[in-house]
Amino acid sequence: MKWHALLLSLSVGCALSTAHAVQPQTSSGAEATTLQRPAPAANAPVYIVTSRDSYDRSGLKSFLTGPTSHRDSTGNELVLAETRADQLPKLSETIHETERRCGGYFAFATKDEAMEFLRSDRSLQAMNAAAAIAYTIDNQATVTPWLSQVGEPNIRNTISYLSTTYTNRYYSTTKGRNAALWIRDTWQGLINGRSDASVALFTGCTDCSTQPSVILTITGTELPNEIVVLGGHLDSISSTGSGENMNAPGADDDASGIAVLTEVLRVAMASGYKPKRTVQFMAYAAEEVGLRGSKAVANAYKNDGKNVVGMLQLDMTDYNRAGGYDIHVVTDYSSATLVQFLKDLFNAYMGSSGLTLGTEACGYACSDHASWTNAGYPAARYVEGPRTPNMHTPNDTLVNLG
Repeated sequence: MKWHALLLSLSVGCALSTAHAVQPQTSSGAEATTLQRPAPAANAPVYIVTSRDSYDRSGLKSFLTGPTSHRDSTGNELVLAETRADQLPKLSETIHETERRCGGYFAFATKDEAMEFLRSDRSLQAMNAAAAIAYTIDNQATVTPWLSQVGEPNIRNTISYLSTTYTNRYYSTTKGRNAALWIRDTWQGLINGRSDASVALFTGCTDCSTQPSVILTITGTELPNEIVVLGGHLDSISSTGSGENMNAPGADDDASGIAVLTEVLRVAMASGYKPKRTVQFMAYAAEEVGLRGSKAVANAYKNDGKNVVGMLQLDMTDYNRAGGYDIHVVTDYSSATLVQFLKDLFNAYMGSSGLTLGTEACGYACSDHASWTNAGYPAARYVEGPRTPNMHTPNDTLVNLG
């Protein structure tokens, strides 16, 4: 976990503004009984949008029916097709095995919703638009003192708790719902009653079953209507077992991202951090079944006209084996301006650390930043260097992360 200090510093820097160990908390269960909709039937239809490339080379044809061709605003050829709810773990596993990556598709409850998603795509706008504000490296006075405050045991404990207390965090299980409530309660404890900070469950996702996303907000002191989003996903998936019996610890994917966000929040609150812009920490529901939670949040923000000036995704941040770069910036379906900013952040804060930064293309819909890009917002992603071979399996455990 030696480079989590890097992610903390870069997460704070990405907020664009000029303690105690996290202990497991037991959710009160409030709000747990009437969240969203029940789990779909195993044979319920699901409509997915994926890239033509993934459709042709990842064996998806055996899971999909009625494919039709489309293009997004970037000109990338996409495929819209139908599958069943119980096929999603196998579909995700197939993409992982053939492409060695997470994600790969957006999912919808109806074909009409999928068609509207395709019609309203704003990816090209998000990827190419000049930044509405200046992304500058000017927050050293805040970030630099924080680096020595990073607590490796805190990060380790969060990953351990999420990946062992909940044998899965699948979006339609009781454990998946309770994991979200634990994150909410943990984040609520860290803000310690501050009047400018709050935590809420986002239950506006109509196809996330009973799993909510979690959103923590720190209101900006000068530009509260400009929003910076720091996110990761809280759910997990595996093709081993199903439903409540699924064996999906998800230590790297993505308890690690939630752990980084939680430690950023702990240090920020302990330091009395008051950001210039509003900063929101988000733990997304149902990422592993088609980016559903982040898609719902990003679309709600777009429909409400909210001004998100930057979004950083942390998905799979802890696997650390020799070879290659320590960390990558994802370049496709990302804001070119924000990608450059993330490179600059690394050079400014960690350039002399001996750690290394590379770039990669991760493919269509590879994580939650793609939801924000589709909605027209500038977004990018940091991800570990060599990718864990254990994603979406029972072996994605803390002991196997290095």
